[in-house]
Amino acid sequence: LTFTGLQTQTPVSEESRSEGSTLYIQCPYIAETNYQQQKAWLRMIDNRWELLVKTTNPTQHSYIVWATEGKVTLEDNPTNKTVSITMTNLQAEDSGTYSCAYLSYSDWYILTKMISLNVFKELHKWELDSLSVRCPYSTQRYTTEAKAWCQKQRQTPCKVVVRTWRKSKALKGRTSIQDNTRHRTVTITMQKLQAQDTGVYWCALSRNLTRIMEVRLSVSKTLAGKTSSSTASTSQTTPSGNTPAPSSNKTTFILLSGVLSILFILALITSITLCVKRRKQLKRRGTRQAEDTHDKPEDIAQLDNTERMESPKDDSKDLKYVTLNFKSQLSSEDPLYCNVEPSQTHRKPKDESVEYATIALK
Repeated sequence: LTFTGLQTQTPVSEESRSEGSTLYIQCPYIAETNYQQQKAWLRMIDNRWELLVKTTNPTQHSYIVWATEGKVTLEDNPTNKTVSITMTNLQAEDSGTYSCAYLSYSDWYILTKMISLNVFKELHKWELDSLSVRCPYSTQRYTTEAKAWCQKQRQTPCKVVVRTWRKSKALKGRTSIQDNTRHRTVTITMQKLQAQDTGVYWCALSRNLTRIMEVRLSVSKTLAGKTSSSTASTSQTTPSGNTPAPSSNKTTFILLSGVLSILFILALITSITLCVKRRKQLKRRGTRQAEDTHDKPEDIAQLDNTERMESPKDDSKDLKYVTLNFKSQLSSEDPLYCNVEPSQTHRKPKDESVEYATIALK
């Protein structure tokens, strides 16, 4: 919904926010405003006001009324007689002119507070890095005008670095510019950045340097021992326009060192564990061999001849007796090995005896 004309143009104030941040402003009621009237938040595009969000039908009670459309929220507080606007997740393309308004009884939107919103990109780079920035513009008439990339220096006019002139592309020194009128986007590329490139830049109309988008660039000197490659590290802006800060390289190095340290400790613990386990296995194997081995008997059973003879009184008249006792004997050439319990130890074999007698007949 757009409007070709509105009543009461009010002074414009500028609000600057970085990409991804939130805009919050309050618009007080004017004398003609009351809580029964609809409140709205408008944006100017191509010299026409476009309705972004409005309250619902007029209320008969002085209650707080909310209305939300996309990332814009409007709050009408009749008690405080203020209209509050909240815009979240701001992007560079949100830059433009906005206004609070209320619907009069004659169906005209009356502007109450107009602002110029500047949403800028913040970029952080190293020396010798490359920079690529996209500057979108929504105004149709900008497609026919030349574009420029200029550096803003305090109160002095913006100093032009490069401009398109009659062609859609231009190159000057380390900086190039390209205007894609079909997609309404200006692309800026800077090669081999230097510390002195730090500053505030504008994508702007070449004719009167009207700002399209603002970029705040910070270029840090290369750390000692750090090798930079402008081709390998060519960076594109993220959707939010923020690029990694130089400290991200330090963070990556710290994380990598931590991971390698943990892997080294795990490898060391594994090696020690395997070594201890191996020694225990060798020790256990030696114990088993010792238990299974017994020394050879040192004493070999010998023949024990015991002769018991009764002294004869008369060889011719008395009987003669001889008793031979034999003990079992193991051959010295046949060693014996055995695993036994204490209760199963070798017992002394029973003696085997043979008795002989001589009988004399009278």
